[in-house]
This record gives sequence, structure tokens and C-alpha cells, in this order.
Amino acid sequence: MKKLMDKLTEIQQDKLLHFFYGTIISFIGMGVFGLSGLLFTLVAAAWKELFYDWYLGYGNPDIWDFNWTMAPAIMFIILYSI
Repeated sequence: MKKLMDKLTEIQQDKLLHFFYGTIISFIGMGVFGLSGLLFTLVAAAWKELFYDWYLGYGNPDIWDFNWTMAPAIMFIILYSI
């Protein structure tokens, strides 16, 4: 258990924020559009990384930021399938 807690404390704050906002975006998308609303999370995550960070240059585009934003959507799909 200690090893797990040590690993969890190593997660960068930026990645946790992506996970948090990915959860909110996924929840809203599912509430409005149902399960297909998770596509909304995909679009939002891709827009943030490609347009906002890469094209406009306001941040550092990172595939891991995209992955952390999409993780809650994937978790919602898995839980919905059970």
C-alpha cells in the first residue's frame, strides 16, 4: 500500500488537473448527449492540446495531457459496459 501511495504522490499537479477537468467535461457530455457525449471530451482534449497549446502557443502540447484528460471518459465507458 505504501508503494501505491508513493506512486500517487509522484503524479504532477498538471496531470491531475487534466484528469479533474476531463471528469467534469465527460460528466457534462454524458448528461447532455448520453454515452455519445464522451466524444465531446475527445474534441475538448484535442482542441486544448492542438489549438490552444500548439497553434496559439499558450502552453506546452503534450500527449500525456491528452491521455489524462481522456482517462475519465474511458473509465465512464468501462463502467457503462459492465
